[in-house]
Amino acid sequence: MSGSGSLLPRRVDGGTVNWIRTQKVFAGGLGAAVVGLALLITAAVTRPPVEFGWFAYAPLSDAVLLPGPTAGEIFGLGLAGLGLVLIAGAFGFFRGRRAP
Repeated sequence: MSGSGSLLPRRVDGGTVNWIRTQKVFAGGLGAAVVGLALLITAAVTRPPVEFGWFAYAPLSDAVLLPGPTAGEIFGLGLAGLGLVLIAGAFGFFRGRRAP
């Protein structure tokens, strides 16, 4: 197909492809960071309250109460960290590229 009705450009140089790829990595990293932080906040807010009282008294209960991060908090923190790493990588790639 020739003419101006084509949806794709006739020639795409390497700089344009790298710029599009960098934008996709940045957008993916931003999305991962936002979803990870939302998951982390949701997991922290919906955590069940700590039980105090007779059954939390260690010698009279069989359960071991060890407060720690939940699976949602760990996954959210990991996803947010991955998003921040992707954002930093895209920024570093953009910053370190040569001018045409």
